Amino acid sequence: MKRLALATMRPTQMTVGMDYVNAKALITARFKGDELEQFMREHAIKIVVGPDGEPFIVDHHHWARAWHNLGHIDAPVTVVAELRNLERARFWQKMERKGWAHPFDEHGIRRGIDELPLCIGDLADDPYHSLAAFARRAGAYRKPKGAYASFVWADFLRQHVRLAGKDAGAFSLALLQSIRVARSKAATSMPGYIAPGRH
Repeated sequence: MKRLALATMRPTQMTVGMDYVNAKALITARFKGDELEQFMREHAIKIVVGPDGEPFIVDHHHWARAWHNLGHIDAPVTVVAELRNLERARFWQKMERKGWAHPFDEHGIRRGIDELPLCIGDLADDPYHSLAAFARRAGAYRKPKGAYASFVWADFLRQHVRLAGKDAGAFSLALLQSIRVARSKAATSMPGYIAPGRH
């Protein structure tokens, strides 16, 4: 499996959930040596090769940021598409058509493609991504296919859950409410919804 320098990987989104990134860093830190290598391979970053051969992350931004925070220089990657021959305007059209670009800021507002960060160290924190991820891990909804679904859930929770502060207590209360809302009738049309009484 190919490895690439994390510093060369271009994000295709503007935000991650930093609490979720920190959890992934804690998980990774349990592994050493060959076990660490195997673990990282199992969670290889999915990339698209774009113009000038630049690698663009299309899935596993949270793992990439966690490994960056831990000081890893490179990481395993899986190439899902080779689009190096497209000129940039057509490249981004294709990326958006495929659901591989999500230029939404930490308030859920769509921005221009040219506002995407150039490196994973510049990704901003959107706590609603963390709420959505931890609620899913707690069994509030099933993991849908595709990275876009995490943005859909983050925006849904943004509309239904108030995050009253940045401390652990405020986050914990918001997470409990997120789990409850994700299993409510308000979430019926959401991807991965689990009806009450089902698991």
